[in-house]
Amino acid sequence: MRTLVNLLGCFSLLAATSAVAGPISINLNTPDSRNGALNATYAMQYNYNEGDINLSVTGWSYGVNKTKTCKRYNYWGQCAEYKTVTSVKQEIEQDYVGKWDGLGVEKTDSPNHAVDNEGGDFDMHLLSFDQMVIVDSLDMGWISNDSDVTVLAYTGTNFDSASLLGKKWQDLLGMGWSLVGNYYNVDYHPNSGKINAGKVVAQHWLVGAYNDVFGGFTGDNINKTGGNDYYKLKGITLDKPPVVEVPEPGALLLLALGLIGLGVRRRI
Repeated sequence: MRTLVNLLGCFSLLAATSAVAGPISINLNTPDSRNGALNATYAMQYNYNEGDINLSVTGWSYGVNKTKTCKRYNYWGQCAEYKTVTSVKQEIEQDYVGKWDGLGVEKTDSPNHAVDNEGGDFDMHLLSFDQMVIVDSLDMGWISNDSDVTVLAYTGTNFDSASLLGKKWQDLLGMGWSLVGNYYNVDYHPNSGKINAGKVVAQHWLVGAYNDVFGGFTGDNINKTGGNDYYKLKGITLDKPPVVEVPEPGALLLLALGLIGLGVRRRI
């Protein structure tokens, strides 16, 4: 009988085994294609293929209000010179992705073509995969001042990137997005690029300059330097979630019949 129990234990292990793949790195400096290209640097979407994984990267940030006012009046009270005043419009818009030693967001002068949070205009990259993945680490290229990062994962259902339009960043937590974490100086000075210690699994990820509407830093991640963050996202490392492999039904049936036969034989 003990033999039968042992064999049944082996049968249980065979019925459901877990296959774990190794880490996969994607160099964001070498896209396979681009959509909505403006020139050699800017495009609305960058596309990548690594093995059987497909990734698209788009850029998102707050919009800008532009107000035209008079800077100088002439003798007759007429405006002789105008000026344009810009302010942040807290509504998420899609923006260009640009590439210099990593991917930035927005087409504008340096350093704002990086991913940044200057003046409350928070930039984020949307990483959309064709399957569920675990993003483990970020590789930064160009960095200025600081590289504090906020990471969100979409844990809802039926995501559509158009759902981001016109929202505030804090609205996303009620729309299927979950905070993975806020990370201090990612891949900068003594800090590594490691994120997502909880091994969150998702198909869609938002990675951007630190945004305090999602809370502060925890554990060892303390914002020691402060100030604005400017960085370019150069690469990512990810894992596939473990896959449970189940044998074919016919093989299971033959194995079960064999075990039953062994049990009957021992009783004779």
